[in-house]
Amino acid sequence: MENRDSLSAALRPIDDTDVTTWELPDGAIARFGQGLRLDVEFSHDGAYLSVATKIGFWLYDMETLAPRALWGTERGMMNVATFSHDARWIATGDQDGILKVWDTQNGQCVARTDWGGTERRNVILHVQFSPDDQYIAASGFGHSAVYASNTELNAPIRNFKLENPKLSDYRKEGASNDRHFPIAFSPKSNLFAYVTSPETVTVSDINTGEDIAYLTGHTAPLHTLLFSPCGQYLASASLGATVQVWDIQNESLVMTPKTYEGNRVRLAYTPDETLRVADIYNDKVLMCDASQQKELDTFNTVGTTAEDACFSNDGSKFAIACWNHSIQIWKEDTSTTRSFFSGYGSVPYFVAFMQDNNTLVGGNWGSTGKIFWNVRNREVQRILPPKAKRSALRKSIALSPDDQLLAIDTGDNDIQIWHIETEELVAELTEHENLIFSLAYSPTGEYLVSGGLKDELYVWDVARWEKRHTLIGHTSSVEAIAFHPNGNRFVTSSRDGTALLWNVETGEQISPLPLPETLEDASLYRGEPDEIERVIDGGNLQWKDNQHMQSIVFSPCGNWIAGGLGTWYADGLINEIRLWDTETLETRMIFLQPQGCIRPWALTFSPCGKYLVSGAWWKWGLDKAPIHLWEMSSGKNIHTFWGHASDVQDVVFSPDGMLLASGSFDGTVLVWDVKSIIGSD
Repeated sequence: MENRDSLSAALRPIDDTDVTTWELPDGAIARFGQGLRLDVEFSHDGAYLSVATKIGFWLYDMETLAPRALWGTERGMMNVATFSHDARWIATGDQDGILKVWDTQNGQCVARTDWGGTERRNVILHVQFSPDDQYIAASGFGHSAVYASNTELNAPIRNFKLENPKLSDYRKEGASNDRHFPIAFSPKSNLFAYVTSPETVTVSDINTGEDIAYLTGHTAPLHTLLFSPCGQYLASASLGATVQVWDIQNESLVMTPKTYEGNRVRLAYTPDETLRVADIYNDKVLMCDASQQKELDTFNTVGTTAEDACFSNDGSKFAIACWNHSIQIWKEDTSTTRSFFSGYGSVPYFVAFMQDNNTLVGGNWGSTGKIFWNVRNREVQRILPPKAKRSALRKSIALSPDDQLLAIDTGDNDIQIWHIETEELVAELTEHENLIFSLAYSPTGEYLVSGGLKDELYVWDVARWEKRHTLIGHTSSVEAIAFHPNGNRFVTSSRDGTALLWNVETGEQISPLPLPETLEDASLYRGEPDEIERVIDGGNLQWKDNQHMQSIVFSPCGNWIAGGLGTWYADGLINEIRLWDTETLETRMIFLQPQGCIRPWALTFSPCGKYLVSGAWWKWGLDKAPIHLWEMSSGKNIHTFWGHASDVQDVVFSPDGMLLASGSFDGTVLVWDVKSIIGSD
């Protein structure tokens, strides 16, 4: 109870359950989704669970399974959040290589260090406190470090680095994607175990720096190290679900290596020195006694299992995340498990408002099920289809203009058409031979256009649900489709770097959109003077063959086409929004992105047509990914929203122009109040 009392002072009241309003960024009125989950960890007394996500880390009360806090949202991208043994501190490691320590009595960050340096691959994969809470350690790609104090992270007292590690050495074909380079403290806090090669664990004395044991012979990269309560043994688990136990003093195995039949394992020592193993399958978990080689319990999971799973400190509880966005809790001597966290923790690649200005539709990766949110009440209305499976990473969803039909990619190269109100399947379109990347209804509702991998592009007759045209023109995947407001024409953009204008009635190509290398008229550029000068001097030319548009849109009046140009290469280059005259197809203006903005691949016009919003991807060195609001008449960036911790995938205005919704790779949809910025235009 002492730990629970010391932590509870900083937690939200138990009846404060509307997590959609917790820790919102400036300008946002709601957040849907609790972030893409990356790790789960029990407090050492088992009273709380931390859930590290891309937006920060959540704290859950295990007695009620209620969320009690969300911390670390100023950057997010948390790989791990682990408790000190007395619950006085929480240490986090993020994907930027930043190690932080948080005071659980007030929720404030009290220490931090740039553990990863300038190497982008130096993300923090593991963080641990020593049992006496006097040391804290972190590890990542080929690097482990031990710090002497929880609040003084100026320099490590011990630093362990591998020379030129190769990522290929730490992967195993067919094995789950568990985190490598594990670390562990001994029960007396004097020994530290870490990985020094793909097949070797070194045990060092923290005080003297002397290496006292080398445990060799592992046949696959390790993801777990765990000292026994007596400190004499060290258990290890490797990719491919193999478990070994070593006598540290003799540097010898004390148990024949055991390979479990699931696709990964988790380990815990019980107080009586029993090594407990969770053997994890896709749809179930077996609890085993490793010493006696016997099964203790088994339970079916509520969905397909994900990578994040852990035991409590004494092995009496077990938490595992599933791809249906839930976390399931197992307790020994209990016949049932409990599940929670309905945070839809996956990537919303698509967002759309319905005509009532209040219903927001999100198309999330991880499931073909599309989520309908009530914005005013901040709650889920429905998920369509009701029984959905996991799908791929694509923005392939379309809402009919009358809000009656929803077209979705099934993940099997087919398109399903669902009636929203009745939740009935209306049609299935099976002509695609490859993955489907984009869908769009015509404004009249007469046609549906679908684009996919390997240049597939079809026009469908909605009345008959028959293929009307097969369009030939692109040579690579069709990334985006947009209709002119009159419904007669539409434009497509492709990974091949082209954008083409089409006649929907005849299926004929009208014209490609010109992409001149550099505009001769400098007055057509908008942006920072240095950036304009760089582009005019040919600064983008070396990357012109790699540029493409992942988003392209018509203005509401139909006079403009806007496309966001970017490239997978060259951070900070070719990041511009081009605006074409719809009739002449001449380039009328180019918005050059501010510094720190790359890949403006999410675009939408305001309903009045006076503004354009662009969402960008995150760039190294930023805390958040920007969303820019552009004034069309001047070409000026009049406001920037900072809220998402990772790449912005899609943006959309409500029909009345008062709200803006944005979906991000951080696993959330943010709803922004734009009325205070643009008025009631």
